Amino acid sequence: MADAGENRDVKERCPQVFVVDSKALGPPAARQVYGHHLSLIYLLLGVALLGVFIEAGLIYHLYGRLTAPSDRTIQKFEYIKAENDPLMNKSHENNEIPPVKLPEDVRKPAAFLQTEEHGALRWTKNIYPTFVSGLQLRNNSLYVQEDGFYYIFSKMSFLENCRLVKHQVMYITGRYSGTIELMKSSRYLCNNHKDQSMPERGNSYLGGIFNLVKGDCLFVQVNNLSLVYGEASENFFGAFKIN
Repeated sequence: MADAGENRDVKERCPQVFVVDSKALGPPAARQVYGHHLSLIYLLLGVALLGVFIEAGLIYHLYGRLTAPSDRTIQKFEYIKAENDPLMNKSHENNEIPPVKLPEDVRKPAAFLQTEEHGALRWTKNIYPTFVSGLQLRNNSLYVQEDGFYYIFSKMSFLENCRLVKHQVMYITGRYSGTIELMKSSRYLCNNHKDQSMPERGNSYLGGIFNLVKGDCLFVQVNNLSLVYGEASENFFGAFKIN
């Protein structure tokens, strides 16, 4: 009896302590579910990181293509160096823009002509920025040297003196007989201002795409040359191959 009392006194003075194992995850089924969830999280995280790396690589590649010029672009235009060409030095002395050499693979027939003087319909290719390449200027007309589709254009400036003005682009070809009128503008220009000493000017522009063959001839025609007015840059005629 004494022993029993002593044991009870010891228990009251020294309460029992229970230790919980923190590493225990519960029953096997719970541990298995927890492991699956953890693997899924790792998988999703890996996919997200992979997507970030792929997107960064694509952006870097696209930026490099937009900013880095290709060799073909760099070589597209080759400017004549002044120190190697005495003609270039001369053009700089006259404040002229230096000529440009185009690579053979990008050249297409083209021409841009301007009038030589006021009141005359004589085209020239000898002043900047006029030129003829792949076409032939002969008898004040352009002759086609290569089959294809061409854009043909002409702009004229006229004095307004109450007279009818006709501006035409004409065409001669071996495929048809006679002279063909490709484009025409007809206007009646009249200066209605009181001050007749300050004549006004009217403009006419023609442009269109046509299928031409080698040997075809193009020229500009107006009904009255005395009406042609303006500087060389105001009266021009040309064509260029588009296909």
